[in-house]
Amino acid sequence: MHNESPIAPCRAEPCSAEAASRTLEQPSMARRCNSESEARNPGLEQQRQRARRTAMWVGAIAVLVYAGFILSGVIGR
Repeated sequence: MHNESPIAPCRAEPCSAEAASRTLEQPSMARRCNSESEARNPGLEQQRQRARRTAMWVGAIAVLVYAGFILSGVIGR
């Protein structure tokens, strides 16, 4: 039985000023993909709005069910 870690240690390399400025100037991959996909699919914002509304309804129902369980325990005493 040995005490070595299965994960090899690594060290962080300092990044150059050029790489740091390049990462600050470029948009993130998520933003880049979103802007490209929005240009191709104009109904995407409407789909996101419907998804948000559905998520809010599901969340509200979950809160009501949770509150119902708590109240049934309090009232059942």
